[in-house]
Amino acid sequence: MNRKVISLCLSLGLMFLLASCAGKNVSSSSGDEFSKAKAEAVQPDAIKTVPLERSFDRPSGSVPSNRALETGGVSATNALGDVFFDYDRFQIRKDAMPVLDANAGWLRASGSKTVLIEGHCDERGTVAYNLVLGEKRARATKQYLQDLGVPASQLQITSYGETRPFCKQQNEDCYQQNRRAHFVAK
Repeated sequence: MNRKVISLCLSLGLMFLLASCAGKNVSSSSGDEFSKAKAEAVQPDAIKTVPLERSFDRPSGSVPSNRALETGGVSATNALGDVFFDYDRFQIRKDAMPVLDANAGWLRASGSKTVLIEGHCDERGTVAYNLVLGEKRARATKQYLQDLGVPASQLQITSYGETRPFCKQQNEDCYQQNRRAHFVAK
């Protein structure tokens, strides 16, 4: 009797595992260089950028203040801008570089301040996958800032994966807002 119960439990567990992975896209790392380059190429009209007036210090659905709009989305409480990522990627995009350059300047000028870089993802993918992807986004952001001369002692990272979405609708515009590295000055 115990063997049947154990066998049934293992079978059900395997079915749930396979069912949760069924809709996931998996890419191979052993493909040829042309395929990799094509997969990494950024298609300009495929990128939906988030306006700079988006301030991530406010609750989801609230409207940014006029002050935040006047300062390009940088509020008085957070002088650091967020950066956004492509779907299933952690490479720094070209449109994120000026934001990170400005963040690096602020951090170098504020030598005593530390910052927590939070890696975030949209809801697509498993919880575990998104935690790892969020960490890779935070690490890539940290490395970019270090390459610009920000000391590692000023930078901490964490990943929230999909657990702290900025936008909760299920559409590409909303997903883009959730694929971000958010900065919290300490």
